[in-house]
Amino acid sequence: MTIEEIREELQNKIHELEWRNTVRSLELITWMQEMLRKLETKPDPIKKEVKVELPEEEVKEEKKSAPKRKIVFKKK
Repeated sequence: MTIEEIREELQNKIHELEWRNTVRSLELITWMQEMLRKLETKPDPIKKEVKVELPEEEVKEEKKSAPKRKIVFKKK
């Protein structure tokens, strides 16, 4: 059985149960409608790849220069 055949059978059964006015038939109808919603095909999320290329000049990291003066503490 294909998904389409299952969907048609569920719809036919729902149509048949709509003629009855019992609580159980209404519960079955809601359950079958939920199954039909689950059978609907959902599109797969689109995955996009983003590539970023930086020029070589920007890739180099700048090194911080060491302080030129030495810190000296005076003793009292």
